[in-house]
Amino acid sequence: MVNEKSKIKNIVYTAMAIALVTVATMIIRIPSPKMGYINFGDIMIFITAAILGRKIGFAAGGLGSAFADILGGYFIYAPATFIIKGIEGLILAMLVKKDKEGNLKSQSIVVASILSALWMVLGYFIYEYFMFGVGTAYPNVPANLIQGGVSAAVAIPILLAAEKSGIMFKLKINR
Repeated sequence: MVNEKSKIKNIVYTAMAIALVTVATMIIRIPSPKMGYINFGDIMIFITAAILGRKIGFAAGGLGSAFADILGGYFIYAPATFIIKGIEGLILAMLVKKDKEGNLKSQSIVVASILSALWMVLGYFIYEYFMFGVGTAYPNVPANLIQGGVSAAVAIPILLAAEKSGIMFKLKINR
């Protein structure tokens, strides 16, 4: 019974994380200089990946962001977004460290957020370079840097507050 409860909890957390990323991505969309758009989905990717771990971080980042691209009419980006944002969530979850008591280390949250955001910028640059050429790839770098930086700046204090409040313990999350 315990194993069955754990599976159900995992499914519910995964579905909720995917939905949160999709909605956060679609609520605010600021067009980038050439195709694409700036959004707040990465904030939710960082938060869900840090709190819920690698598998859910990958699923939420990849599926949630790809769903937003499909629903928003950016079909051409959906496959790349699935990979880029999925790996972004995975990187963040893998780099976030815990202390002996199981609390998230604030320094690791900062480093993980920055490196995850930089991966996102690089991933989209590579995709856009090969799909659309240098004329699309380079102009979107500053917009992607802004998106990653703002997302990290918003997610980090939220994660630190969540850790301080004990929400990870209350959710009984097995990362």
